[in-house]
Amino acid sequence: MRMPRGLDCGITRLCATIGLAALIGLITPHAHAAGGLSISNPDGAAVRALVIGIDDYQHVRKLKGAVADATDIVTSLKSMGVGDVVVLTNAQADRASVLREISALVERTKNNDLIFLSIAGHGTQEPERVKGSEPDGMENVFLLPGFETTPTGSVERVLGSEFNHFIRQFELRGARVIFVADTCHGGGMVRDIDPRAAEMSFRQVPRYTLLVDELKPVSDSNDPKSELDLDHTAFLAAVDRYTKAPEVRIPGIDGLRGALSYAVARAVEGSADINNDGKVTLKELFSNVRQVVYQLSDQRQNIVTISSPPQTPDTDVAFELTRGVVLIQGPAARAASGSAGSGAIEGQAPAPPAVAAKAPTIPTLAAAATKELPAGDAPGSLRLAAPIRLAALDGKTSYFVSVKPKDIPVQAVQPTDNPDLIWDPVSHDVIAWGDVVAYGIDVANLPTVVDRTAAIRELKRIATRSPQIMRIWPDDRQQRAGQTVEVDLSDVGSRAVLLFNVSGDGTIQLLYPVGSDAALARSASLRLPLRVGEPFGAEQIVAVTSQQRMVDLETALMQFNRRRASGQVIKSLERYLPADARIASISFFSAP
Repeated sequence: MRMPRGLDCGITRLCATIGLAALIGLITPHAHAAGGLSISNPDGAAVRALVIGIDDYQHVRKLKGAVADATDIVTSLKSMGVGDVVVLTNAQADRASVLREISALVERTKNNDLIFLSIAGHGTQEPERVKGSEPDGMENVFLLPGFETTPTGSVERVLGSEFNHFIRQFELRGARVIFVADTCHGGGMVRDIDPRAAEMSFRQVPRYTLLVDELKPVSDSNDPKSELDLDHTAFLAAVDRYTKAPEVRIPGIDGLRGALSYAVARAVEGSADINNDGKVTLKELFSNVRQVVYQLSDQRQNIVTISSPPQTPDTDVAFELTRGVVLIQGPAARAASGSAGSGAIEGQAPAPPAVAAKAPTIPTLAAAATKELPAGDAPGSLRLAAPIRLAALDGKTSYFVSVKPKDIPVQAVQPTDNPDLIWDPVSHDVIAWGDVVAYGIDVANLPTVVDRTAAIRELKRIATRSPQIMRIWPDDRQQRAGQTVEVDLSDVGSRAVLLFNVSGDGTIQLLYPVGSDAALARSASLRLPLRVGEPFGAEQIVAVTSQQRMVDLETALMQFNRRRASGQVIKSLERYLPADARIASISFFSAP
């Protein structure tokens, strides 16, 4: 039996197992629209949409990215050839306008039409009005800009049952519906937020009591009791009923956004057509959006997808894609000119996959010192326009005068100025978006954390473009020393797999293949147990898969192994990624 290799980042590889799983890969978005790609209805009828986004709440906490979400989805739909698109944002989205526009859309709907309904904004829960319609007795509610707990303000909301009422009207006219709810309705978080971090924005308000409720719900005898009583509708919700949905940072985009809306917009542009057959099944749509949201939210979001019982997600087509002109390949879709050969690296011939084994005792690995890669070894520096915004917890910027990152500019800001990183001058911990990225980092070592932050931003961008399905188990809680987490890759049968980690200080750790690992996975899933150890903080697990072995990229990762070389890894990916590459990039966080 092959023994695991001890490595020097915050995790230890135990053993790899190949098992059975399923699902998806992806292609590059945006290139489609540029190549004349259009969305079409598989039934040959029209595609229509109503899109709602609300930031400017008058009486409850304002949001920051819901209007941008609506704008993004509308832009994507129109760029893909959808003409009948109505958008309501902020004050436009009062109850009278929402009911008017959705009723008008019902009237325009014809047999076999495809209807997109999307809403981004605040949600909450109220006791159900139809007894037995909800498993926990609570109904989802969508809040409109003028909502408040007064008799007049109580009208400015839409009940989940009312959306179901209108969806039934669409179905009765012979239409299919895709409903996107980028809100949350209750609950908390699995992983706590470090109290030193900047305040996060969530799309949920606390439950309330209405002493006088003047809302008169829209309903009739045809209304379904719940979503499961509908026949031709697919639901995508930002989170389950018990979890909060944060507004997140999207690489390369200013401000905050909803991860679900962003993922849906990219899917509409064609990124969910996994096998390039021009048909996006419900399974492809759900899987693609789920993976993108999971990655962008650093595991804080697991979306909920529901299809009507009569539907068959594996085969039912959500929408089709047609191309009017020939796509000219750009940099993101370039052919792999010699960058991914089929031969084995010298001294590392392919071998059968390892079988499951009990984790052996692993010595302490933190003693193996990491090395910074000399500047001469770098393939180039990152060329990202936005600098990394760095703040000290006490607001002093003088600490950072000597901070000179290798690959990206740094900008010293105040903790209230939306920093990418917050450094605690007392503990020397580095915090990002509610999580400790690295513990005990002095000023001299901050540049490697800054470069690592830029690299992770770029990895997220690339992985969103062409995701590989990957999960980290058991959950998104902060992992403790000695615990085991498992990386689970799906749909990798007969694909070459490269798996590596980027630790909180930017150290690269090659996880697969090592030793006698098979060059090509021989089953549908690859499961790799990892043991948590020092140094603690952020671990970014990155997977790259392709139909052929990626010899040049594999060689580069072996060169960077145990080195602080996050920027160089990005340049190697830019240089050596084959055209069919699928990428996953997922964070987990550890603590002593």
